[in-house]
Amino acid sequence: MKNNICSITDTCKPNNEDIYGATNNSCWIMDGALPLNRSNFTDESNDVVWMVNWWQNYLKNHMDQFDKSIVTILEEGVAQINHEFSRFANINELGKLDRASAGIAVVRINNGNVESFVLGDVEINIKTDKGIVTLVDGKVEALDKKVMDMIFDNPNREMEFSFNGYTKEELRVLRENRSKMNSEDGYYILEHDVSAIKNGIYEEYQLDNVKEILMMSDGFSSIHNKYKLLSVEDLLAKSKNEGIESILKTIRDIEKSDPGIETYKRLQRHDDATAVYIRMDQIAAAG
Repeated sequence: MKNNICSITDTCKPNNEDIYGATNNSCWIMDGALPLNRSNFTDESNDVVWMVNWWQNYLKNHMDQFDKSIVTILEEGVAQINHEFSRFANINELGKLDRASAGIAVVRINNGNVESFVLGDVEINIKTDKGIVTLVDGKVEALDKKVMDMIFDNPNREMEFSFNGYTKEELRVLRENRSKMNSEDGYYILEHDVSAIKNGIYEEYQLDNVKEILMMSDGFSSIHNKYKLLSVEDLLAKSKNEGIESILKTIRDIEKSDPGIETYKRLQRHDDATAVYIRMDQIAAAG
């Protein structure tokens, strides 16, 4: 699979907290989220970078273990990352505001089927012979909406910045939302809590019925769910005919045209953006 996909990841920050990867039969994307306290425990530039790089290596070595489900592979990964993270800090002493986290989406071809798994607000769009199916957990977006409204409605917020580009009141709500991480009244995401994995969205399709797949972090999917400029069907068509680079350029142009967040509601001026596009006829021909 890794030789037959189109992929891109981009950031406007010093560190890209998104990542994508692939094996012969699997691919994935991750969208990391920084802790909301002023803490950094690992020897990387920040704990999210350490986390997504660790998972990148782990998934490359384990995702094609077909005797194990995607959920099992991820659960075993949480146990292993917790063991390695213990070199830096005691996980049991870390509150939710101290923990790095990440949305993750995985696609795997296994025994004539396409397996798909989503945990968090990353997105998988699968075009089958019956139409387009979108897999995404909308709970994070719903929680973020109040903060996006606050940002959009405060023209003086740049004079009130407190931490990481947010005002004290925005940060208060963000922390309130983060405290609901991996709970029934909040949202589920990849972090140090192994019990979160079973709450991901899993779907399976016959390989012969799948035509195209587009996986996106929320910085890329913003083109359709925040900016409302392209439908998912449009995104698939543009990915196929023009390439995902053209979509990324449109996203960055929109962000540059709206530096004050006055036209398009979002949490930050620029977000890391990652996408993987797969034409299944190319995978079938290669296989």
